Amino acid sequence: MAEIRAATNEKVFQIAAFRGLNQAPDGDTKLKLGEAAEMDNFRITRDGNLQRRPGLRTVVDLETQSPIKGLWVGHIGLYEYMLGACDGMLYQFWKEGDASLAPVPIGEISTDKDICIFGFSGKAYILDGSHYWEWDGTKYWEETGDTPTQVKGYVPLVWTSISPVGASGDESASLENVNRLTNKRRVWLSPDGNGATFKLPEKFVSVNRVIDFMPSPTDYQQQDDSSDVPPEHYSFDGNAQTISFDFTPGQAVNRFEVEYSVENDFRSQVEHMQYSELFSGVQDARVFLYGDGTNKTLYSGIDYNGNPRADYFPDLYEAAVGDENTPITSMIRHYSTLACFKTDSAWSISANSLSLSDGLNIPAFYVTPVNKSIGNEAPGQATLVLNSPYTLFNNDLYEWKNSSYYTSNLTRDERQARCISDRVWATLKTFSAKLCKCYDDNAAQEFYICHGGIALVYNYAVDAWSKYSAFPMSCMANIGDDLYVGTPDGKIRRFDANALDDDGDAIPAYWESGSMGFGQEYMRKYSAMTWLSIKPESKSKVSVSVRTDKKLCEEKTIETDAYVFDFAELDFETLQFDDNYYAQIYREKIKAKKFVYYKLILQNSTTGTRCTVLSADIRVRFTGMAK
Repeated sequence: MAEIRAATNEKVFQIAAFRGLNQAPDGDTKLKLGEAAEMDNFRITRDGNLQRRPGLRTVVDLETQSPIKGLWVGHIGLYEYMLGACDGMLYQFWKEGDASLAPVPIGEISTDKDICIFGFSGKAYILDGSHYWEWDGTKYWEETGDTPTQVKGYVPLVWTSISPVGASGDESASLENVNRLTNKRRVWLSPDGNGATFKLPEKFVSVNRVIDFMPSPTDYQQQDDSSDVPPEHYSFDGNAQTISFDFTPGQAVNRFEVEYSVENDFRSQVEHMQYSELFSGVQDARVFLYGDGTNKTLYSGIDYNGNPRADYFPDLYEAAVGDENTPITSMIRHYSTLACFKTDSAWSISANSLSLSDGLNIPAFYVTPVNKSIGNEAPGQATLVLNSPYTLFNNDLYEWKNSSYYTSNLTRDERQARCISDRVWATLKTFSAKLCKCYDDNAAQEFYICHGGIALVYNYAVDAWSKYSAFPMSCMANIGDDLYVGTPDGKIRRFDANALDDDGDAIPAYWESGSMGFGQEYMRKYSAMTWLSIKPESKSKVSVSVRTDKKLCEEKTIETDAYVFDFAELDFETLQFDDNYYAQIYREKIKAKKFVYYKLILQNSTTGTRCTVLSADIRVRFTGMAK
């Protein structure tokens, strides 16, 4: 017997995973199921769930209206520290082993500009745009009143084996370049047993010290077992470039070391730099400084003992990148090269060596072009995300990645710059790139672009964008998996997954789907049923409503009736044992008639509640042709 079945025009459409924000420029009718036309203070989890962002808890309040600048977490000696600056003072906010954050003043610095802190050779070095500081983790403001100290600068050994004036067979040789950070130099003298006058390689203003490596009691009277030659036993003439002893030193190779000072130095060239990056090819043995508004970068040297130094910036150790009209804005190490970005172009710096005519090999860094039309406009904000540089240019976020099989370094290929911010173009175009702050929270695999109290957050683990409002940020740093935010009003706040508000302020979360036509825009539809799957959490709440091209339908509120056991929130007067950890399905009857496009709206604006939506199902019946 044949069975006749009635045709059905009813289907259930499921949002199985949420896909983040998509501000489509031509409207929201082409959005995928799960994409949001509008989204605020919701985030996308690793599993594709929709969750209200964690709350912020203030852990440090300096009680000032000045911004926290330059948060840095790194090792100094044996311990890990968090350092930062605010209102003219450098602070230690945390030290490894401390139970909580507490500001300890280190010393006065300038906070008029961005602060750059980096670790090198067991110390922290600080650039404030007008001075170059160092701190070794041992002295504090209350103890000395003058820390941190300005970097004095390594005194280079510029010349060795200088023979007396008139000696035959001169074997003197240059060794180290002069240091921009100091006007002091060192030379070694090799007496021949006959002459007592030596000519130094340049004019000088004073002799600071003369050291005798092989003191002889027959030459002069030694004082206090010191190796220093007493000043009364030598004289000098700075204009004639000579130093003379009142005795005839015995023959020896490099017996004396003379430290002298010249009239001028180039310290300001280093101090006016604002940002740094470590690079030397295969190791991070050199410090590259940039950010003085020019197209030049200065890099540090290695002393004659082979020690990398952050206090030694030799003269001529610089690289000019591109034309002089556009400054270097960011540098970041990328595999074995240094990616260098200007306001309108991208370059690559590689490490090599150069052979001089005298057979000496010196370090050399070669600059090659990568992209002539795309660069970085946010000073110091180029960020390495999963080994790919991210830069802000022309109101877009670019990922730089070489997908060729033979190299991972950036080369001359315009396809390496890939725009990944099209889905948030409407918000990003309101940002000024020069004022943006960027940060990669590698623990959560989220990249932040912050500007004017708004944060665009890219979860690169699931390729989804979110937007946070009421999110003031001037800098960020991680201690382990915990993310800390420095604010423009002198506070440090920590993301807290258990915080249900921002220091008592509500976190209004809003999510609105695109205009869903359910695959048949030419049909009228009717829907009366919506299901939401909610993660079982204590105090969970979400409001759901529907808007169609005809009207705004009624709003329903879902509050979980399952209690999730939590000692922190346990009320012993209402203690019960009916806990349920399974996801809960809630059916809501929201009628929408004769519509073509359908929008699902989810909200949570209540303090003290949570909200995690796992999925949504919408039952739709097709009723006829649209008119």
